Amino acid sequence: LPFVMLLLDYWPLRRMAEGGRQSAGVENGSRLSTSEPRAMSWWRLALEKGPFFVLTAGACVVTYLAQSQRGSGAVVSLEHVSLPYRLGNAFAAYGCYLGKAIWPADLAVFYPMSDNIVRVRITGVITALGLAACSWLFWQRRRAQPYLLAGWLWYLGTLVPVIGLVQVGSAALADRYTYFPLIGPFMALAFGVRDLVRRFQVSAIAVTTAAALVLAACLALTARQLRYWRDSESLFAHAVAVTTNNAYALNNLGVALEQAGRPEAALERYQAAVRIAPEFVLAQYNLGNLLGKLGRREPARAELRRAVLLDPTQPYIHNTLGDVLVQLGQFGEALDEYTEAERLDPHYAWAPFNIGNVYLKQGRDAAAIDEFRKALRLDPENYQILASVAHVLAASENPQVRDGRTALALALKADALTGSNQPFVLDVLAMACAEAGRFDEAQQAVQRALDLAAAAKMKKLEPLQQRLKLYQNHQPWRESFRATNAPIQNAPLP
Repeated sequence: LPFVMLLLDYWPLRRMAEGGRQSAGVENGSRLSTSEPRAMSWWRLALEKGPFFVLTAGACVVTYLAQSQRGSGAVVSLEHVSLPYRLGNAFAAYGCYLGKAIWPADLAVFYPMSDNIVRVRITGVITALGLAACSWLFWQRRRAQPYLLAGWLWYLGTLVPVIGLVQVGSAALADRYTYFPLIGPFMALAFGVRDLVRRFQVSAIAVTTAAALVLAACLALTARQLRYWRDSESLFAHAVAVTTNNAYALNNLGVALEQAGRPEAALERYQAAVRIAPEFVLAQYNLGNLLGKLGRREPARAELRRAVLLDPTQPYIHNTLGDVLVQLGQFGEALDEYTEAERLDPHYAWAPFNIGNVYLKQGRDAAAIDEFRKALRLDPENYQILASVAHVLAASENPQVRDGRTALALALKADALTGSNQPFVLDVLAMACAEAGRFDEAQQAVQRALDLAAAAKMKKLEPLQQRLKLYQNHQPWRESFRATNAPIQNAPLP
C-alpha cells in the first residue's frame, strides 16, 4: 500500500519532482487541478509515508509468523519448494495472470504446482524477458503516457506479496490474488483507449458501442463461469478437467461425491489423488476413512497407517485408525491409538469416548463410564456423544451401569440439539424414556424415528419395530456391549 501511494503521487497526482524540476501538473494540454500541490523529491514523499511503511512491516511479520506456526503449517520451506523454482513460477505467474485477464479460459478454484521443474524455469525466464521488455517500453513512454508506467508498476508491485516468493500452501496460482493488482493494467488500458479515441477522433457512438460489446462479453463469460459454482461437485470437477495432476481438486471432488452418497466414485478420486501426491495426508486419510466406512477393514487399516506415518501429529487420524482396529477386534492396538490421540489433544472428546467404548467391549464398565464422563465434560454439546452415552446408560444389561435418569437428560439434550430430526437420537430417547418408565413417550419417540427413517429410505427398520412392540408391552430395551457376546442385531440406527 505505501508503494501504491507513491505511484499515485507520480501519477495522476503528479506530486513527484522529476530530475530536480517541479512537475507541470498538465496532461494532454489540460490541467488536472486548478491548485496543484508543490512537487517533492521521491525520498520526501517516501518519508511522508513512513507510518504506513512501519505498519506494513509489522503486518508482514505478524502474518508470516501466524502462517508459519506449527499448527498452521501453511508456509512451505525451501527444502520442499526451492528458490529457483519459486522465482521461475513467480515470473511465469505474472504472464499467466495477464493472459487470463485478457482471455479468461480454463479458470480453476485451485491450480497445482507443476512437477516439471525444467518447464517452470524455462517459462519463467521467457516471461521475465517479456516483463523486462514491457518495463523498458513503458519507462520510455513515461513522459508522454505516464499512466502506462504507473499501471504497470502497480501490477508488478502489488503482486509481490502473493506471487509465491514466500510459498503459502501448495497452489501455483490463485485468481483471487489478482483482484487488486489488475487495477493497474486496466487503469492503463482505460487511459490508453481514451488517448487513442482523442487522437483518431473516434465518434462517441462507436466508443459507446465498443464498450457495450466488451461489457456484454464480460457478462456472458461471468454467467458461463458461474455454472461451475453451483456446488462443490461441479466446482472441483471443472478444476480437475482444466488442470493437470490436481490432487487437491480430486480430493475435494471425492469429499463432494462421498457427501452425495456416491462412495465408489469418491473412492476412485481419493485413490487418484494419492497416486498423484503420495504425501498428501488428507487424501490418504480420506481414502482410509472411506474404506473403513465401506467395511473394507484390512485395506482401511493399511491406508490409515500410511496417513499416520505421513503426519503423526493429527489426533483425528489416530482416532479413525483406532475405530478400524476396533472393528478388527484388535482392542489393545486401538487403545494405543486412542490414547495417542488424547495425548496429542487433551481437549479431543472423541478419544476418551472411544476409549470408553473399548472398555465396554472388554467388560470394564466402571472405567468406561469414567471415560464417557470425561468426553461429556470436554464436549457437552456433541449430540452424537450425548446420544451414545445415553444409549449405554439406558440399555445396558448391567444394572450397575444403567442410570435411566441421566440417560433421559442426555437424550433430551441431544434431541433438542438435533431438532427432533435424527432417527438415531429419537431411538435412544425412546430407550431412555422406557428405562425411566415413561412408555407412552417411548412409543411416540420410536414411532417418529420410524417415520423419519422410512422417509429417508433407511434399511433395517426391524430393530425399531421390535423396540416399539416392547414399549407397547411396557418393557424396556436391554443389550450387551461386551465384545465376547454375539453381534447385536437390534442395535440403534447408525
